[in-house]
Amino acid sequence: MPWHHNLVEDPVSLSEHLIYRMHRDRRPLLVTLEDKYESRAYAQKNSECKVADVYHFIQADNFKIPWNDLPERCVLKSNHWSGDSIFILDNAKEPLPHLPRARFPQLRPKKQHGYYVIRDGRDQYGRPWPKWRITSKLRRILNKDFPVSLEWGAFNIKERGIMVEEFLTGDDGGAPVDIKFHCFGGKVGYIQVESGRFGTEIMQNIHLPDGSLINTLSDSTKWFNDTSIGNLRTHLGEEKIAKMIEISEQLSHEMDYIRVDLFLIGEEVYFGEYTNYPRSGQPQGPVWEALGGKLWREARGVAPDEAQNAVLEQLFENPNQG
Repeated sequence: MPWHHNLVEDPVSLSEHLIYRMHRDRRPLLVTLEDKYESRAYAQKNSECKVADVYHFIQADNFKIPWNDLPERCVLKSNHWSGDSIFILDNAKEPLPHLPRARFPQLRPKKQHGYYVIRDGRDQYGRPWPKWRITSKLRRILNKDFPVSLEWGAFNIKERGIMVEEFLTGDDGGAPVDIKFHCFGGKVGYIQVESGRFGTEIMQNIHLPDGSLINTLSDSTKWFNDTSIGNLRTHLGEEKIAKMIEISEQLSHEMDYIRVDLFLIGEEVYFGEYTNYPRSGQPQGPVWEALGGKLWREARGVAPDEAQNAVLEQLFENPNQG
């Protein structure tokens, strides 16, 4: 992508830091954290979080999906791939709620994400997915390198496999809300809340640790604020958000920056995955760029940029403006 060429030796913004990491950072820990299978053991060793059960880990040299030995609901995904070819089998008596389903097959939906919720052999877009087609798709993914070689942590995962993982159910009986903690130097800098991942539009909010919402809209990105959530601490409750922040900081203590993805299931916090290169370093809204860049510079022990300070002074005068 064009922004992948924006390498600067003293990064200031969030995306500049991410691009610098892509080009320069070759710590082996990046590979461990990016590996969706290996990172589970790291998370359990370093925090008090729970992890979803993995029923099977199917490697390329013995690739056979045990279709007759799968629970009614489960997730099939590769440990080295991100954002595509993730299958949620939804074969329980009652289908997952709050999920739009097309009556007729949509060959080219206007908005589509790489999450396929399969029920009665069809995805949420109405398109057919027989077992042989799912198997073929996952086999191809397993035999491919991650498509962005600059995302070094993902590109260099060697022991690849397809995970058959427990589907975590949210409090409303559907998919849980994805809560992502952006951590800098082992401290949570801001929190990203996403919903709608299995539909046609992902909604998001970015909150400061005190729960207040900041505006991250940008002309260059497709991500929009979810107006149904205001203050995150009010929305989730003080104890829950404090517990999730504590676990995120446990999980990020060895990194100058990492995104920790968690799920809140009842009162329990579950580890989802780590992300070293959010959105492949694509520049985001100006406030988000300035805030992330400032926090990353502080984690590096570098003085903040004056222009960043000017943007952030406006942010903290009125946290809901951006």
